Amino acid sequence: MTFGLAWSASAQTTGGPSNTDPVDTSDKTETSDRGEIIVTAERRSTDLQKTPIAISVFGGQLAQDRDIRDVRDLAGQVPNLFVPRTSISHTTQTFSLRGVGESDPIQEPVLAVYVDDVYIPRQIGSMVEFNDLERIELLRGPQGTLYGRNSSAGALRIITRDPDQETHLKAAIGYGSKNEVDARALVSGPLSDTLAASFSYIHHSRDGVTKNPTLGHDVNRIDVDSFRGKLRWTPNADFDVLLTANLVRDRSDSRSYIPVNQPGVVFDKRTSYSEVEPLQDLDGRSGSLRIKYALGEHLSLKSITAVGGFNLDPVSYDNDGQSALIQKNLIHYNDRYVTQEVQLNGDYGALTFTGGLFYLHERFFVERDGFTRLGTSPTAAVSGLRAHNITTTDAYAIFGEATYRVGSVFSVTGGLRGTIEHKDFVFDNKVINLARVPTAQSIAGEADETWRALTPKASVQAQWNSTLLQYASYSQGFKSGGYDNRATRLDLATLPFAPEKVSTYETGLKATLFDRALRSNIAVFYNDYQDLQVSFFDPVYQGSRRGNAGKAHSWGIEIENSATLTDRFSVQLAGGYLHATFDDYKGAGGAGVNADGNRLTNAPKWTVTGGASYELPLAAAGSLRLAADANYQSSYYVSALNRPQDRSPGQAYVNGTITWNTPNPHVDVALSVRNVLNTSKQVASVYNPSIGAWYRNFPDPRTALLTLRFSR
Repeated sequence: MTFGLAWSASAQTTGGPSNTDPVDTSDKTETSDRGEIIVTAERRSTDLQKTPIAISVFGGQLAQDRDIRDVRDLAGQVPNLFVPRTSISHTTQTFSLRGVGESDPIQEPVLAVYVDDVYIPRQIGSMVEFNDLERIELLRGPQGTLYGRNSSAGALRIITRDPDQETHLKAAIGYGSKNEVDARALVSGPLSDTLAASFSYIHHSRDGVTKNPTLGHDVNRIDVDSFRGKLRWTPNADFDVLLTANLVRDRSDSRSYIPVNQPGVVFDKRTSYSEVEPLQDLDGRSGSLRIKYALGEHLSLKSITAVGGFNLDPVSYDNDGQSALIQKNLIHYNDRYVTQEVQLNGDYGALTFTGGLFYLHERFFVERDGFTRLGTSPTAAVSGLRAHNITTTDAYAIFGEATYRVGSVFSVTGGLRGTIEHKDFVFDNKVINLARVPTAQSIAGEADETWRALTPKASVQAQWNSTLLQYASYSQGFKSGGYDNRATRLDLATLPFAPEKVSTYETGLKATLFDRALRSNIAVFYNDYQDLQVSFFDPVYQGSRRGNAGKAHSWGIEIENSATLTDRFSVQLAGGYLHATFDDYKGAGGAGVNADGNRLTNAPKWTVTGGASYELPLAAAGSLRLAADANYQSSYYVSALNRPQDRSPGQAYVNGTITWNTPNPHVDVALSVRNVLNTSKQVASVYNPSIGAWYRNFPDPRTALLTLRFSR
């Protein structure tokens, strides 16, 4: 179910369109001093409550109330969205939505992430920190007929503020637990009558939250800097050109895991014994050029050109957390991509449509030195292998979607996407010694494959009156096949895994009641997955393998409610139920070890989230804004084998923020506390008894941050 995501005054609460998309003139009859929630999920500005998609929106105020400063902070905030609270590195994030996800951080995502319409092709680098945030839109279900990149689970759109002819200044400096420093600044304004610019900067650092007596210092530190610059040229009302540049520098630790096998008698959730220095040096950069041109009253053209990538060298970690060498990895990743998207958007009243072309070229380089002890004895031999490979992707797509309004109540939507993807995989793997010197050739070769797909969408919607929308839809999603870049056998390296396909059936209601004081939405869905892509440990092969599970399905309910009880008091409540199982998954744990009937990984049955905010006047002393949110997710499995050691228990998190709006309207002071209950239940576990590796992962402890903010 899907309650309280981003409505009331939490998203863009204006009666007019966004400054980023053509105006939707189809129905602007609803007026209220509470305002509409404007979204651009359908590539044009529409009222959230008249958009026939299951969509969750977080605007600036709601994100601030819930202290959402980056993508990972969405954990627990959206029904049936699973965002792991820990990851292999600070700027790497995996996702699972409605039971389908991608837990392998180096694989292509099933949830497409866009920043200002620019697609991020890897999960490395997808953990974006926010500063000049306008809103976040999360679309659930396959997205291929409106968006550049096809995605089988959904799309996460991060929309930042574009510079305009108004001057905006924002600055914030925060200090908190574990010497956390969070500094953010934004300056935006006109350079001339037709030219405007903005510059945004973030610095976020924090000491480690995990002890490591082997290394003699704390680990799991944060140290990241990011920059965004925008230059916007608007010579007239019909022409809009935006040039954007992004830089990120991440020197945080790679994640140190907590071993189950620890010296001593008492198990310590906050101590790792890893002998590997958790180095992680990531430098990312990207640039984009967006051109919008109005071809007339009803047509507009948009072009989005982007280039970018990252260099992650080194990233060093082990897969056991123990002081002895059991499994360790010393890795270099390098990614370079170019995307080009062209959209034609039309609005003829009863008929609206979007058509587009999309191209992606990506070169993903991997060099991984991996060492594995061949047995549980500390004197057992160690195997060293170097994987050196490059995956080159060329993806082409043509897509379109049109909606026609039949009379005053009904409308129908049809869409289609054609996709062609070609991948070339080149590999040259070596046997290495502990000094990382090659001693023999392992495997070498090249393979390539091309996949094609047609994925349709169809829906019918009824706007029964100005406050009630009902819709039903069918859509298909597609995720390209590929090659296993961890393979150490020639037959496996040249064997492609198949594309992943999903067919989604969905129906929903969106209601706006009591003069827009209450918004209540419900969605019911069923997903049918074919050739679900999975990474698993094969005990016979003695390594990770990439392949396809046969079939899986999921169904569930999502509800979202948001109520503005008074001008000062608002509440949100959301919940979801998810049933997600493998129907056919042979060999999930090796030959004869199947996962048929088991629950899908990272798919808790229940997710519940709620929040409230209240503005308390203090007469001449300003006011206090009190905000709190709580979320709960039931137990889930991190492995398809569904063993007891693979199960993470149900857990609840509470966060709170107190903001003093001083008598100076430009200054406020906020105290935010995360994980108020200091929840420390296991969030992940990896179990490999053949080499004595069993580690667990736990969330960060309770932290507090005091922030001074200035804006004008």
